Amino acid sequence: MSSEQDRRRFLRVTLPNPVRGAVGSARIYVLDASMGGVRIAHQSALPAPGGFCRLEMWTPEGPVKLDCEIVRTAVAQKPQQLFHSGLQIVAADRQSAERLRSICGDEPPPPPEQNH
Repeated sequence: MSSEQDRRRFLRVTLPNPVRGAVGSARIYVLDASMGGVRIAHQSALPAPGGFCRLEMWTPEGPVKLDCEIVRTAVAQKPQQLFHSGLQIVAADRQSAERLRSICGDEPPPPPEQNH
């Protein structure tokens, strides 16, 4: 069985309260997050899948700034044109990574697969 959950390296946490943020001038809400990526809701256009962006979100611990690659975007609701996008994190400064870890929990990544 090969589902999206099977391919994930990090536990994805659905946030009880979406976290406000921005990608460029587009306002977004982070719906769920892991140390490897986030799912966001937005109304404004983002770069196409394969494009890169800087996501900024504001947490009680302080700002989180993540450089991300857009993996997918789908229409979540019509007629208001609400979109959900999946972003893979490609870089984060130390403080942002620590703040993201506090949101996601401290679960370490699984060990690498061993081929014997």
